[in-house]
Parts: sequence; C-alpha cells; structure tokens
Amino acid sequence: MRILLYNDTYKHIGGAETYCLELLPELKALGHEVKWLAHGEDKPHSEDHIVIPDFNQGKFNYFKSKYFFNKDAYITIKGVLEDFQPDVVHLHHDRYYTFSMLKALKETGIPVVKTIHDYTMLCPSQYYPDLYYDTPGTKSRRENCALICSQGTCLPLKTRLGHPFAHDRKRRIVCNSVLDFIAPSVKLKEHLEKAGFQGVKHLPFFVDEKKWSFNPEREKKYSVLFVGRVETNKGVHILLDAVVELRKKIPGIELNIVGTGSQLEPLRKKVIAQGYEDFVRLPGFVSYENIGVYYNSSNVLVVPSLDMEQFGLIGIEGLANGIAVIGSDTGGIPEWCMHEETGLLFDPEKPEALLPTLERMLLEKGLAKRLTQQGMEMVRDVYDKTKHLEGLLSIYRQSSPAR
Repeated sequence: MRILLYNDTYKHIGGAETYCLELLPELKALGHEVKWLAHGEDKPHSEDHIVIPDFNQGKFNYFKSKYFFNKDAYITIKGVLEDFQPDVVHLHHDRYYTFSMLKALKETGIPVVKTIHDYTMLCPSQYYPDLYYDTPGTKSRRENCALICSQGTCLPLKTRLGHPFAHDRKRRIVCNSVLDFIAPSVKLKEHLEKAGFQGVKHLPFFVDEKKWSFNPEREKKYSVLFVGRVETNKGVHILLDAVVELRKKIPGIELNIVGTGSQLEPLRKKVIAQGYEDFVRLPGFVSYENIGVYYNSSNVLVVPSLDMEQFGLIGIEGLANGIAVIGSDTGGIPEWCMHEETGLLFDPEKPEALLPTLERMLLEKGLAKRLTQQGMEMVRDVYDKTKHLEGLLSIYRQSSPAR
C-alpha cells in the first residue's frame, strides 16, 4: 500500500510531528511505501520526506494560510499526489493550506483519513493560547472548553465576530471531505461526535519501548521535568512557581523546562531576574533523538496543561521510560494518568493544588515507584505498537477498499 502522511509543518514542534516521525518507519518496516509531505525550509532531508515551501508570505500570512485557498500550494500538492499516487492520504495537522490540500485530494479522488491532534477543530479559543484567564463579561475559559462550543464565547468580541465565517466554515468543509477521523483519546471522540463529526474511530497512540532506555536507578532524587511547548496554556508558569515554593522544603529540587514557544524568553528573563538559575534550566528545543537524556535524569514528569489537552503524548513516553507522572485533570490526560493508579492528577481550576501533589510524589515513600510500575504495565498493554499499527492499517483498508 502507498501511504502519504501530511502535516502542515516539517519542524518537529509537538506531538503530531513526533507521531509522524515514529509512524513512517514502522509502516515501511511492514512493507508499505510511505512518504511524509510537509511545509518548511527547503533543506537536505530524507528521501521519504517531501518538503514543500510555505507559500503565503508577507502581511496577514498566518490568516491567509489558515482560511484562504492558495493556488500555488494547490498546484504543488496536486503534483505530489499525481506523482506518488498514494492509496490513502493520512492528514495530521492541516491548520494551514487546508482548502488547497482538500481541493487537490478531491480532484485526484484519493481517500483521506485524518487524525485529530488537538481541539482547534472544535474550540476557536484554542487558537489563542494565552486566553486561560476569565474574559470580563463571559464565562471562564475552562467552562467553555468543557462545553467545546464553536462560538468562541471566551474571545474578545471583535475576534469572535469573524469565526462563523472562518472557523465554522472550515470545519464544515473538513467534515465533508474526510472519510474517517481518528481520535487518540476517548474524550476527544465523544466531543467530535457531539459536534456532528461522522466516522470517528478511537485509536490510542503507541510507544515503542525499545526506543527508550529505562534507567531504574536515577542519579538525582528530586529532578522535575517539563517537555512541550512553552506557552501560557501549557501551565509551565504554575509548575515553576510550585518548584520555587517547594525549594523551601526540598533544597535539592531542580526543574528542567524542555521546549520552545512564545513564553520561553519571558520565562528565561524571570528565572535570571529572580536568581533561580542554579536550579531551573531552560535548554530550549531538544531534538527527539536527544530527549532521552532528560528522561533518564528526571524523577517526575509534569504535564500541567490549563485547558483541554487532547492527549499528552509526552506522558506515555515518560511512563515507558520509568518516570513518575503528574498531570492536570483535563481532556485526555486522565486516560493514561489515572489518579492513584498510574500517576497523580491535580485540578487545573486550582493551580495551587499542583504544589502539594508534587510534594507528595517526591516525598511519600514508595508512591512514585508503585505508580510508575503500574504505569509501565499499562503502557505495554494499552499503547502497544503492534495493536496500533493493526488498527491503523484496518482504517486505511476500509477507506480505500478498491486500491
């Protein structure tokens, strides 16, 4: 089977890119011909990666890429489809050039499935990651996220007015163009079906344990790790505050914040200004190949998201590596971070609850070891690579039975 994976960015910045990079060689190993198509810099890359330019440039580039058809992108994408002639196209993030991609797919008649990697298809406010505080005159951001409305009622009025013509129109077109939607979490599947999406299938992500070097004897006792986009809605600032406060009880505690984002430099300036440099480190972007160094030197991985986290792939990677995990009780996180079973949860509505949760994980005798062992067993069973690949190939075959 010829399979084309499509993601709108080539740069490895999050879970969608991680998944594509893991999936491609696994499908090839099963005898399929697979390529990954993405937009990015035209630099040397693997022969199974097709990297095409970002076509919209200049003023309003972001808006044009998201909500308007681009002829150059359409022509280029259609050329790739006609040249490779895939049996199925598997869409991932298609925030940009969506209409160009869907038009090319429609004209070539190639079946398409799509993995939903976040809540942006359902919740307009997900495009604005710093809107985690209440907006005057509206309900709270989290209450709206719990409803997954399509009206963006937590957005400023001026921004909200354009969404019926942009966000909702885009969602309708995607729903009419994709045969099957794949939801990695049960919670996301429920919200998609509630919003009218058809053909939604739940297929959990997978972890290949052989790629992670589990180190049961970690050199440090109180090393805390964050991995992900350094944005306000990811909760990294409340994690920093919790670690700073815990330092009064645990002098040896340290925090590594791995990732990049709009809040990286402001956070770095805060760390320097407050004199936290001796126990808080911000290495920025770390390649996927090198992230194991941080896993192996950490005791607790924290996923402190403040709004609806679709899944939190980094959490099951941490569990596979033998790290105790703490997550916020939102979105798909509780599906792998089951409170008192495979990790500890805290209420993101009460960010101050993270501090005692982290303290308990670090200091309560035997807790981290018990939760981690149970978490590793759960990952082996639920997030098994073979099960995932069998399920995915079944979806591909159902989508393109004649090919």
